[in-house]
Amino acid sequence: FAIALITLLPPVALAKKEPSSTSALAFHDLWRKLWEDHITWTRMVIIGSFDDLAGNDAYKTRLIQNYVDMEDALEPYYGDEAEEIGDLILEHLLIAVEILDAAEAGNTAALDDAKTRWYDNGHEIAEFMSGMNPEFWPVSMGDPMWIEHLDATFNEAVAHLTNDFAGDVSAYDQVVDLAMEMADFFSDGVIQQFPHSFSGRKCVLGSGRSEGDDDDGDEDDDGDDDDQ
Repeated sequence: FAIALITLLPPVALAKKEPSSTSALAFHDLWRKLWEDHITWTRMVIIGSFDDLAGNDAYKTRLIQNYVDMEDALEPYYGDEAEEIGDLILEHLLIAVEILDAAEAGNTAALDDAKTRWYDNGHEIAEFMSGMNPEFWPVSMGDPMWIEHLDATFNEAVAHLTNDFAGDVSAYDQVVDLAMEMADFFSDGVIQQFPHSFSGRKCVLGSGRSEGDDDDGDEDDDGDDDDQ
């Protein structure tokens, strides 16, 4: 009878355990570094592809490493979903390489096809992020950010290909600004979704934190914050 009763009982949903506390500032800086890597190695591949540099294969390899690093940064908080978004970011990077190859070859059909898939992929990333973190990564914010990132990166590539070097520099400056905004979108979203996993949140997020949340990652609010 006891065995039958246990069999009939519904499974108990276990609350997701948040990772142990880490510095919010360190996490913020990690995402700045990840997005610096993202745009730096994309730029190196742009230059390497169009200027036929001998090191371009090494540049491409280092660029692809970026999706692994982003995936690893998200895994403690999102588990298997981190791998799924990592796969989408990998696709983003691989399509970017396709775009450069098609542009260099003057293959307009291949370029248009790759560019369409690139923007579709950006929208898919924004939607997936919204599913992971609906409150702090809403698609209404993420989608325009990905479009801006793709627009600026494409403009950078076109400027370099056409020897518009002043335009190339200007486009890359915009790429940098947008990448830093994207980095903060990623890190702030995680910190806000998992507040008790981060100490020193106030120095990153400012005063806009949940009522009753102290800054040291504990559930109490005794004022003993780590950032004091």
